[in-house]
Amino acid sequence: MKGQATRGQEAPGAPGADAHWASAGKDAVGTSNTFESKVWFTLAGGALTEVYYPTVDVANVQTLQFVVVSDNSRRVEVETKDTRHRIEILDARALSFRQTNTALSGAYTLTKTYTVDPERSTLLIDVRFRKLKGGPYSLYVYYDPSLNNSGRHDTAWTEDGALLSSEVDKASALLVSTRFDRITNGYLGTSDGLKELRATGEIKNGYARANDGNVVQLARVASNDTFTLALGFGRDKAEALKNARASLSKGFDEARLEYEAGWHEYISGLQRVAPEYERQYLMAAMVLKAHEDKTHRGAMIASLTAPWGGGPNANEANVGGYHLVWARDLYEVATAFMAMGDTAAARRALDYLFTVQQKSDGSFPQNSWLDGRQFYGGIQMDQVAYPLILAFQLDRADKETWTKHVKLAADFLIRHGPMTGQERWEEETGYSPSTIAAEIAGLVCAAHIARRNNDEASSAIYLAAADDWMRNLDRWTATSTGTHADRNY
Repeated sequence: MKGQATRGQEAPGAPGADAHWASAGKDAVGTSNTFESKVWFTLAGGALTEVYYPTVDVANVQTLQFVVVSDNSRRVEVETKDTRHRIEILDARALSFRQTNTALSGAYTLTKTYTVDPERSTLLIDVRFRKLKGGPYSLYVYYDPSLNNSGRHDTAWTEDGALLSSEVDKASALLVSTRFDRITNGYLGTSDGLKELRATGEIKNGYARANDGNVVQLARVASNDTFTLALGFGRDKAEALKNARASLSKGFDEARLEYEAGWHEYISGLQRVAPEYERQYLMAAMVLKAHEDKTHRGAMIASLTAPWGGGPNANEANVGGYHLVWARDLYEVATAFMAMGDTAAARRALDYLFTVQQKSDGSFPQNSWLDGRQFYGGIQMDQVAYPLILAFQLDRADKETWTKHVKLAADFLIRHGPMTGQERWEEETGYSPSTIAAEIAGLVCAAHIARRNNDEASSAIYLAAADDWMRNLDRWTATSTGTHADRNY
C-alpha cells in the first residue's frame, strides 16, 4: 500500500493473548428496523463493543475505538482509558446515539455518531476529531474483531485500502471515507499495533497479515478531523467489502435519515402514554424490539451482552452469555409487547416457543441458541408453565396448539412438578414460591384450553393439581423461624 512498508507477510506471536468479551454494562444498543440489515451494535465506556451478525446470538467484535498519539511527545492515549465519556440520545424516537470523549488532559475531543444502513449489514460511524491544545496528533483506529462468536480463530489482512478479517463463513471489512495509512495486522498482546505504538510512538512497518488467532487491526487515519467509518459484514470478504463500500457511497447522513425513519414508523403503531412517561417508554419499547432476531422471528434474546464481562473467555464459540433465549424472559417480553400494542410480536414469540424451543416431552430448555439448540442443561418448571399462560393470553386454543403443545407441556408439569430442578435464579433445586405460582397459573390456563377442546378429563386433572399445590404452598415454602421469622417465603 502507498506509504506503507511491511515487515513481512505474516505477523509473529500467534495466536496472541486470550480473548474476553466486554462488560455487560452497556450504554446503548442499536439496529435497523429492517430485515435487509442484519447487524446489531452495543456501546460502552466510550467505545463500540460487540457487533452481532447475521443473527442476534452471534457476536463478531470485541471493540472498535481510537488511539491518539502526540507526534511531539509520543504520548499514546486510548479512548476507553484516557478520556471522559458522554453519551447522547439524538432522537427520542430512534436508537440513535452519539459518544463524545474528552481527553483527561483537555487536549482534544472525539465525537462519534452511530447509525446502521437499513439496506445492508453495515454500521456507519461519523467521527469528528477536534484538537483543543497541543499537537500535532496522529489518530489511529483500533479494531479487534471476534468473528463467529469467538476471538481466537480470526484471520486479518489489508487489501485495497480496507482492513479485512474472516473466520469460516463470517467476514468484516472496515473502510474510511478519507484514507488509512500506517496499517498493521497482529496478534493481541504479542504483535498488535497498540503495543508498538506504546513502545515507539509510531507504526513504521506494519504487518500485512495475521492468520488464525486473536487478531487486532490498527491503522492511522489520514485527514483525521472529520470522516466516516464503514464496518461491513458478510459471509465472505467480497460481501463484507461490497456492503461497506455501498454504505460509504450512500453516505452517513442519508443512512441516518433512513434508519431513524424506520424507528419512527415502528413506534407510530404503539399505544400512547402520558407525555411525562413517553421518552422512557419509547426507549424501552425500541430496546425490546431491537432484541428480536430478523431470521428466527419471535426469538428475543435476554440481552445483547455477556454477563460478568471481562471474565468469560472468548477464545472459543462456547460462551452464550445473555444472547440466548430463555422461555421465561421471552414470556415477559411478549407480555410487554402486548401491553404496548404490538400483539404481532407476542404471537411470534409464542410461535417460536412452541415450534422451535419446545421439546418432544413438552418441556422447554433452560435456554437455547436461536435455532433451538439447548445451551445449559437444566430444567426450570416456570419456563414450562409460562408458554401456557401466554397461549391463554393470546387466545390460542386451536386443536393443533392444544394437542401438540399445550397438553404436552401441562402433562410435563403434572409429572414433574411442583418441585423444580432450578428456580428462576438458576441456583437452587426444590420448592420455589415463584416457580409454583407460575405452575399453578399455567395449569389453570391449560385447563381452560382443554375445555375449549372438549377434553374435560385433562382439564379436571390440571385444576385438581393446581388446587392441591395452592393448598400446600405455605407448608412447602413459608417459614416462621430464623432471622426473618414473620412468615416469609
